[in-house]
Formats: sequence, structure tokens, C-alpha cells
Amino acid sequence: MNKKTLLMAAVAGMALGAAETATVTPKAGEVKCYGVNGCTAEAKCAVSKEDLAAIKKLVGDGDYSAKWSKSEVHGCNGKSQCGAGAQIINWVPAKPAECKEKNGFVITSAKGQKIAKKA
Repeated sequence: MNKKTLLMAAVAGMALGAAETATVTPKAGEVKCYGVNGCTAEAKCAVSKEDLAAIKKLVGDGDYSAKWSKSEVHGCNGKSQCGAGAQIINWVPAKPAECKEKNGFVITSAKGQKIAKKA
């Protein structure tokens, strides 16, 4: 491998790494709507273990296992996978009314704990 090819590969690797750690924030008037997305292109960043626990607490162990048993903590788009249809929790930016229409969840923080509620 020549030096130019090696340098190009290194730069590409750094660019991919930077994209993986980027944070996505909903626009003004939107919420993080969990549980309604289709696949990676729609899914957004950062689903934490606290997010998953909040949804599990809201819906109960049985419903959580039946609907989202394959969910995992992940950082960003490249780490997310197909969503609700594949039993994986992700979120998409959506207007509150749209999230409610799709039976999504919104997670808020109160006193250091995450709390999920139906949109």
C-alpha cells in the first residue's frame, strides 16, 4: 500500500469515527419520539440504558419483552438498527402530535431519573 492510499484510508477512518460520535438534537417544536421508527436511516442517536429502563417500567416486563426484546444501548445512527418492527427501541425527531398519533413514547428527566410516558 502506498503512502497516499494509507493517508486517504486514515482520513476516511477519522471521518467515520467523528460521525459516529455526533449528537442529534430534535429541532424546535420536536420531541424525541421513541418506539416508532422503521430503520437505521430514520433512527437517531443515543439510546441509553436509562431510556430502555424507563420504557420497560412504563409498559411492563411482558410487553417490553414481546415488543422490544432485542433493544440495546447505542450511541448514534451507525450503531442503531431497524426499529420497532425488529423489536428494537430507537427514536426519531417528531412533532408531539405526530408522536402521539404513532403511539410513541417521550422520555423526560425528573430528579435525576428518566421517566417514559405515552406521547
